[in-house]
Amino acid sequence: MMRSMRVAAATAAVLTAGALGACKFELPGATPKAPTGQVAATVGGQEITVRDLRAEMTDTQSSDPKALKQAEQATLRNIVGRTVLAKAAIDQGIDRTPDFAIAKKRLVDGLLVQSLQNKIAAQSPPVTKEEADRYVVSHPDIFSQRKIFTLDNIRMPRPSDPAVIKALEPLKTLEQVDAQLTAEKIPHQRSTGNLDAVGVDPRMIEAFVKLPPGELFVIPAGNALMVAQIKDTKIVPFEGPQATDYAQKLLTKQRVQEAINRQFNAIITKAAPTVRFNKDYAAPAPAPAPAAVTSPPAVPRG
Repeated sequence: MMRSMRVAAATAAVLTAGALGACKFELPGATPKAPTGQVAATVGGQEITVRDLRAEMTDTQSSDPKALKQAEQATLRNIVGRTVLAKAAIDQGIDRTPDFAIAKKRLVDGLLVQSLQNKIAAQSPPVTKEEADRYVVSHPDIFSQRKIFTLDNIRMPRPSDPAVIKALEPLKTLEQVDAQLTAEKIPHQRSTGNLDAVGVDPRMIEAFVKLPPGELFVIPAGNALMVAQIKDTKIVPFEGPQATDYAQKLLTKQRVQEAINRQFNAIITKAAPTVRFNKDYAAPAPAPAPAAVTSPPAVPRG
């Protein structure tokens, strides 16, 4: 949903940028009647504030004052153009259509959830240097004995039929996997690449170092699967201030995600008694919860 919002915003920016090139909007200060102070522009009496402008420039960074001013002016013109076009849509009654109401609710709900996530993240206690240092010491495979794995792998589209993965489970070599996929006429590519422990989920690294030599494993990658085998492992230590900074960022990400999951689950659980489903759309009964594990599982093979 957020990606759709970004695409929509980008599309509007492109369209308005082209249209605005032929327009002569007045910039603040151009006439005595132009807005001042915290109002960057007005459109038919509707104010566009400096705060509105800054909110759209959060990703804009430049040490060149001239370039920053140009970006500011371009962003303001895009906001003006979007405001004009939105007003035209309202005048045509588009905001009163059922499809718009559905889309608006979806976007607003998504923004509210994102804002709730941001609030939870802001309230999470910061990770101290001492915590980061302890993490560095307790995870040598990422730091003092940092592993860089050379993987021989076969990449293929994620199959919709579970039987395809099931047929690969007894295979012991990539040559056998290659032959099986070829026989099933499943497109695939074989290649070799490196995987650095720095930047990878620590649980995956823990699983990797526990694998028997030559063991095949499967890594999900979006809409693809990678069947891989570790061919070589190099040790390239990752230490010093950069390692501590990396550990702090990694722990912060983990802490924030855990806090979000915990609070979201609590909210959803509390609201569960108020939810009623049409019998034609009710979810199936949940399966029994699996037994708790004390350590991350090995990399799955399917």
